[in-house]
Amino acid sequence: MYQPTLSGYDENETFPAKNTLNRNLLLNWGIYYEFFYNARIGMSTLTSLDSKDAKDFTLDNQSSVDFSRRITYRFFPIETFFRWKPRIEINFTLMPIWGRSTISLETNPPQQLEDWESFLNMFSDNEAGLSAMNATDAMVSNWYGYGSMLGFRFYLTSRMALDLKSGFMNNTYDEKRWYLRGNKVTGPKMKIDGLPIFSLKILYGLR
Repeated sequence: MYQPTLSGYDENETFPAKNTLNRNLLLNWGIYYEFFYNARIGMSTLTSLDSKDAKDFTLDNQSSVDFSRRITYRFFPIETFFRWKPRIEINFTLMPIWGRSTISLETNPPQQLEDWESFLNMFSDNEAGLSAMNATDAMVSNWYGYGSMLGFRFYLTSRMALDLKSGFMNNTYDEKRWYLRGNKVTGPKMKIDGLPIFSLKILYGLR
């Protein structure tokens, strides 16, 4: 769970209304390797998803398209820990972040170009310099960041545990650094720096 401010979406009623599922909930998976008796390294991803069918998503040019949005935070954590009691662990995590957001539109021929130009006008009046588009295309933005978390782990068995963490993450996102078919375009405004984050995970260990 986290609390971003996606004003680039909220300012336009064409996009799905914000709710807990498409704003605050992050789907998580990850893998860790214990390389020292009290230290782990790993890779983990947290993903926010949102979508809207063509029957509910109409652009300013009156064209209906399928819309989907994905925000992915890829963590590369370094974690130290100690066993307070046999079943209880306290851990601390530092993590570089590689973030990526993707917006996809599924349009109908032969108006793909017109649909994308209408869509991009929601964020900027500048010409994108597009020439030809496919029926399904996506614009992508990448950025970097960092985060830190303090956690509590309870071992259910020697191989299974519940892990609670809380902390923050900072991201250097810039709405002017999106790319669509090799062209730099302006995307939605998102305030995703200085974000509080709360994580609940179920863990299974292999020996």
